[in-house]
Amino acid sequence: MQVVALSGTVGAGKSTVAVALRDALLARGLAAGEVDVDAIATETPSPPDDPFNERVVVAHLRTMRPLWRDAGLEVLILPRVIETVAQRDAYADALGEPVRVVRIDAPTATRHARLVARHPPGPERDWHLARTDVLAVLLLAAGVEELVVTNVDRPPSAVASQIVDLLGL
Repeated sequence: MQVVALSGTVGAGKSTVAVALRDALLARGLAAGEVDVDAIATETPSPPDDPFNERVVVAHLRTMRPLWRDAGLEVLILPRVIETVAQRDAYADALGEPVRVVRIDAPTATRHARLVARHPPGPERDWHLARTDVLAVLLLAAGVEELVVTNVDRPPSAVASQIVDLLGL
């Protein structure tokens, strides 16, 4: 099983591109699936020392690994902010496979517009708008990704096709 993590800051389009990537791989005859990692992380309260519930995510991936393999899954797509090499390696350890990280990038104005459209005015929107800018700088400096793909002014299917080609899937 190959594992592709679509990283990127808030509002870059990770989840949208993940669905398009799954569809592109299925169209090429590969058994592919995408997992809403953020939903897994938010299904239980986060402890103070693990604000994004990474331990829950890693435990879930470890538990699901044999089921995905038994089902014949060839490519697993994980849309999730990957901030550090240690985080990537924890996912790889849980899944028993290397994790190829693709950072989805989008300009600040595009990310902000997406977040404003997604969240009503208030503290949650304010947090996301602030987080996207901080995270963009952090991810650029971390350099965890194998490649970077821009997600602006083209359909998610085009972004997904580019990822398929660049990764040789």
